Amino acid sequence: MYTTPEILIEKYGTQLLIGLTIKEPDGTETAPDLGVINREIGRVDGIIDGYLRGRYALPLSDIPPELAGYAEDMAIARIYGCLPDRAVPEDVTRAAKEAVAWLRDIQKGLATLSVATLPPASSGEESGSTGFFRTSKTAADRIFDNRALDRFFPVSNRR
Repeated sequence: MYTTPEILIEKYGTQLLIGLTIKEPDGTETAPDLGVINREIGRVDGIIDGYLRGRYALPLSDIPPELAGYAEDMAIARIYGCLPDRAVPEDVTRAAKEAVAWLRDIQKGLATLSVATLPPASSGEESGSTGFFRTSKTAADRIFDNRALDRFFPVSNRR
């Protein structure tokens, strides 16, 4: 999890989250609906993982503070959007859009997290090892041998 219900309650306040998560509050509620909050946090986690996958080994061992902050922004925007009759404030929408833009930059390699990236390539001791991904193919599986390839790509033209 990139954020928790407790962090959101501390940051945004119990009363706001009660109002956002309980459809028909009667004034006696003392806590927000944690089921709604956890559901939206889970959705935000999935979105974030989608952007980070391929660049970082998931799950992250440590959550960088900037990522946690953006997860909070995205989660509160999703929580606001749970009830269709409620408009999401412009600043909440803007913060969530900034978070997604930042995640896109990470995905493109224009921004980075202060955590380890994908695991480095292995030493090659394992058969078919290509680093992060494995293949079951070997040189014996080739369809064309070097002689056949030389007819199409002479050795002098190979790079």
